[in-house]
Amino acid sequence: MTKSKSYLAISLVLILIAGLLSGCFGGSSSAGTDEESGGNSDAVQLKFTYWGGPLEKDSIEALLKAFNESHPNIQVKGQQVQGSYIEKMTTMASSKTLPDIGYFPEGSLRPWLESGAIKDLKPLFDSGEIGNKLKYSIFQYEENGPIAGSSVANEVTNIYYNKDLFDEAGVEYPPTKAEDAWTWDEFVEVAKKLTVDRNGKHPDEDGFDSKNIKTYGVNNFTYHYETILFSNDGGVVSEDGKDIILDEPETIEALQKMQDLMYVHHVMPTPANLSTIPNVDTALLTKRVAMNIDGHWALQELGKAKKEKNLKLGIGVLPKMKKAVTTSYGTPIVVFNNDNTKENWDETKEFLKFIMNPKNSLPLINGGLWMPNEESWYTDPELIKEWTDTEIHPEEFKEAVIDWAITNVRQNPNYYWGDRSEASQIITPGLDQIWTNKKSAEEVVNDVIMPKLKQKFGDKYQ
Repeated sequence: MTKSKSYLAISLVLILIAGLLSGCFGGSSSAGTDEESGGNSDAVQLKFTYWGGPLEKDSIEALLKAFNESHPNIQVKGQQVQGSYIEKMTTMASSKTLPDIGYFPEGSLRPWLESGAIKDLKPLFDSGEIGNKLKYSIFQYEENGPIAGSSVANEVTNIYYNKDLFDEAGVEYPPTKAEDAWTWDEFVEVAKKLTVDRNGKHPDEDGFDSKNIKTYGVNNFTYHYETILFSNDGGVVSEDGKDIILDEPETIEALQKMQDLMYVHHVMPTPANLSTIPNVDTALLTKRVAMNIDGHWALQELGKAKKEKNLKLGIGVLPKMKKAVTTSYGTPIVVFNNDNTKENWDETKEFLKFIMNPKNSLPLINGGLWMPNEESWYTDPELIKEWTDTEIHPEEFKEAVIDWAITNVRQNPNYYWGDRSEASQIITPGLDQIWTNKKSAEEVVNDVIMPKLKQKFGDKYQ
């Protein structure tokens, strides 16, 4: 699923809280016109908001159509939000026009949950009424605390690659089992063999021109930097959410190694080079990059290229520093606590259970956008076949993705760290100085980021 990169600013939180203090949020009315409700003027009307590209829009609208046809007394209207989703939600909150159910940016959930704008769904999870979701897909910020929701789809990070480029270079494909994962040094050496300049030279060869690279060994994946930190026993925050560990030696080492991919080894495009790199499917097809490290949502575009343009697509597990690990992503579906959802809770709950059930979102799963959010779909052979027996899922998918998603996931801090949004406003621009090679990782972390985090949070974190 396309990830929203927006973060909730303090001013937006204040607007949200002001809206709450001024009264309950309004929602769509409980009944609509005959045209809106398919001829049933008594149908409960719900509004569902989401983001994403054209393929995601088509998939979501098809899912909503299926629900509406099977539930004539409940009609859900979709609204695709363009631009900054969180700013749009905040504007809607201030005008009391929030939707009833929708996607929500993971890092910005907690203040909305605590303010009461988002409904606590813990009773549904405790009773099992919502289904047996993957434990690492649930958004809960304190033990036994309220639950904002869980991921509508599971997403883990892998290597996606063009097999033709590996064959041409005489390089073995990326491993598909966690226990066989490349070491970081092995990964760098493979990336060098796949990186070639306009004159056919590889990095470390005399005359290699780093300013005129024809094929990069790996696409820029700094968006997924935390997964690499986890692999080196580092991270931004501890797994219990109590300590900032960005300045630990393991974290700084991993950040430096990512910077070195761009400016020492020249196997990954710099931020300045990214304008020359097309979308991921085209980048692999045209051999601008050999490998792409990305979340599972990339399979929607890559699978289409595999099916329609004969892309020789392969999937492997990530390289490791100290251990083989991936991380979890997945946009939560939340219920907005407005008058309409309160008045029509049974109907709201019915749609929530529908969209959160993998059986009802199989077109999105079969199409590569989503992965199931329930453990049985990773362990039951019949269910596995139901969602992976398609033209777009490579033969190595079972080992490289399904097994990987069960045994090697480190939960993303989005699911449990309530200060993610505020901290990211400091961390993200700081890390940009690493990615643009303005300073070393150690300098940025110790001299730029940590002092600002200390100033922001005081003694809250060690």
